[in-house]
Amino acid sequence: MRPRHNGIRTRRRRPCMRRAIATLLFCLIAAGAAQARCTGSDLRDRLTPAAERRLQHEIRAIPFAYGNHWVATRGDRRIHVVGTQHNGDSRMRRIMRTLRPVIRAADAVLLEVTARELNRLDDVIESNPSILLIPRGPTLADMMSAEDWSMLQLRMRPEGMDSEILARLQPWYISLALSRSGCGGRGIAAYAGLDERIERLAVRNGVPVGSLERVGDGIRALSAQPLRDQLRLLELDMKSTLNYDDQIVTMSNAYFEERLAEAMLIQKWTLYSDINIPRGEVDRLLRQYDRQILDHRNRAWLPVIQATRGQVLVVAVGAGHLPGKAGLLNLLKQRGYSLTRTEF
Repeated sequence: MRPRHNGIRTRRRRPCMRRAIATLLFCLIAAGAAQARCTGSDLRDRLTPAAERRLQHEIRAIPFAYGNHWVATRGDRRIHVVGTQHNGDSRMRRIMRTLRPVIRAADAVLLEVTARELNRLDDVIESNPSILLIPRGPTLADMMSAEDWSMLQLRMRPEGMDSEILARLQPWYISLALSRSGCGGRGIAAYAGLDERIERLAVRNGVPVGSLERVGDGIRALSAQPLRDQLRLLELDMKSTLNYDDQIVTMSNAYFEERLAEAMLIQKWTLYSDINIPRGEVDRLLRQYDRQILDHRNRAWLPVIQATRGQVLVVAVGAGHLPGKAGLLNLLKQRGYSLTRTEF
């Protein structure tokens, strides 16, 4: 975990200002969440009988809702699709005991982004900070109400954030920076989970390791959201007083039980439920977010998977990419692969 940013001021002009902006942005991305204490609990334990019935009804409509380890087979090719959690957890030791022989026997391992690629993230941001900035036109100070803009400045003050830079940051990024938690964190660069364990094992055993995408592609996917929707989600994030730790604990517990789709549904029901906003609007915003960060990337990864040499592959990606009609498993099925759930 990288050290927490301690307040960099950026008032010098280019080229120094450009580097200072990039440094500030990266430090905020990589900042740890260890300062907070986890106060969350599993929301599934609080479901009413009616909500339980609703959950069982809606989960049936989700392809591949359960399972974190599937084998896709077509002809002589076998692809082990493993759903990961990016943040570390002691429960992963047991999972690695199961996956160890699978990884050692693979012809290649594919991850969202390898450690070597991830190490380039600060260089990518330094050379092109505009991937996190509003490039032109009105700033957040112009688009937000005076009350919301003042509140945002106050919330970001502990990070040493210059108001001029803050006004140009893309709203999705600010939402991420505000969503610190003691339950594992949500940072883009928090990559100390099952992905890293799988990669280390593969490297030690001489198994080729590759990336499904370039470092920064995930950021670009988030930046591709319409600015008005990013801003709306930021405003909701600022106003909601729900304990976000509940969402993180629910997601993590459901992941280790191989039932992540349940937690994803419950998140859709409960997020911003304390705010007077139509649920249809929340659903639209969350669907749009999922299309960018999950669906579009899933489709972009398929050609990479199919072009990778070897009869036995391991594809290890965030578990949220597995279930659903546009999930990686269903996309493989549509391309003629047979899917079998296996031990995790």
